[in-house]
Amino acid sequence: MQAIGVWGDLQVLLEFLLFAILTYAAYNMYYYVPVGNHGNFRDDGHILCWIAASLIGGWPVLLFSVLILLVLYSWELFNHGLPYKPKNLLLFITQAVTIYEVSHFLTEVVFSLENPLGIFPAMFLTVCITQMVTVAMSSWLFRVSLRVGSWKRQLLKFNLIDSLYLSLFFICSAYIDTLQANWQYTLLMNGTIMCALIGLYYWRTVGILQTQTVQKKILEVETLNDQITKANQQVLLAFASALEKRDPYTAGHSERVANYAVQIGRELGLSEKDLDIIRLGGLLHDIGKIGIPDSVLIKPGKLTNEEYDVMKQHPVIGEELLRGATLDDLNAEERELMLEIVLSHHERPDGRGYPHGLTEAEIPLFARLTAVADAFDAMTSNRAYRSAMPLEKAAGILVEGCGTQFWPPAVEAFLRTLEREAVFAEVAASQEEST
Repeated sequence: MQAIGVWGDLQVLLEFLLFAILTYAAYNMYYYVPVGNHGNFRDDGHILCWIAASLIGGWPVLLFSVLILLVLYSWELFNHGLPYKPKNLLLFITQAVTIYEVSHFLTEVVFSLENPLGIFPAMFLTVCITQMVTVAMSSWLFRVSLRVGSWKRQLLKFNLIDSLYLSLFFICSAYIDTLQANWQYTLLMNGTIMCALIGLYYWRTVGILQTQTVQKKILEVETLNDQITKANQQVLLAFASALEKRDPYTAGHSERVANYAVQIGRELGLSEKDLDIIRLGGLLHDIGKIGIPDSVLIKPGKLTNEEYDVMKQHPVIGEELLRGATLDDLNAEERELMLEIVLSHHERPDGRGYPHGLTEAEIPLFARLTAVADAFDAMTSNRAYRSAMPLEKAAGILVEGCGTQFWPPAVEAFLRTLEREAVFAEVAASQEEST
């Protein structure tokens, strides 16, 4: 009888020692879950450890495990010079109470640990309910909206596998009890099971940390790619701007063409994404002129036939240049639409345009709009060999060229925008006079 009493006392001591080791191991196998702009939520294995402690040793072992964790938590704060956070203590206590009440209710009233089929649902529900209480309490204590980010999903994500770990532990423990081995073998087998479970949880945590590291690196690469893409586009726009400065008479031409083309597209009911593509195409439509010699590009007089043939190559040069560049916020399809503007903005419905002599049905839509905008700005801007035309005359030329040089719906849409602007200008002028 005395030997049995000593073994009982030793078994109790071993339980407390076992859960002290488990709590230490569980606390140090952690990862952080980002919570929007509110910082990070530290998640580790103490919930699994506490569920096992509650069901094996009842509230004394559970309380002991909680105290061990609080000591570890306090030491970590002290060691790093961090302020104590009473709200975390309240969260730990809430978790412990939830674990004790839920685990004992499920295993004593709903399921039974003696029935292998009841072990997993009991563990799964205990883990799920505890994590949901953790999410709710964290949201309330730290004023974090439940709508912020994906932190809730991250905390609940591994409930299934964690429940399997716990179920495996209790199934193995139940099997060991049926062997009726002496206490040395029982201790050895329980220790082996615990080491195996700690190893499983460790590699599970390592997997999470490696996944987070990979995701972080992917995000860094994507951010770097975005920065390179934006820098690429800024360089191209700078090229286009520098190109215009080779000829003071064309300064601001690309910006105005882009604005006119967007106005036409908006008048025709195109989407905002389409308008963004048109604007970018308008800004870059003449970038191919970077490959045209100054003797041709800024010649003050009329070009010869040979010089005009050279000038007609600028859409092809521009399209080839931009095809090898990375552009911001454009997928493959949108990129092609933008390149069509650069390549085809000098095509005409009657087939007499360049570089490919396309007819109306073959000319891309966005290029038809840009052609009207380009021609109008060219006519209403000063050149070395002529002065700017009056707006009315340029508008008349657009109308005359409908169906031959210009796409009629684009001309009609552009003239409507010009009429509205004229009305607004008259109203603004009359208001100034009245004041």
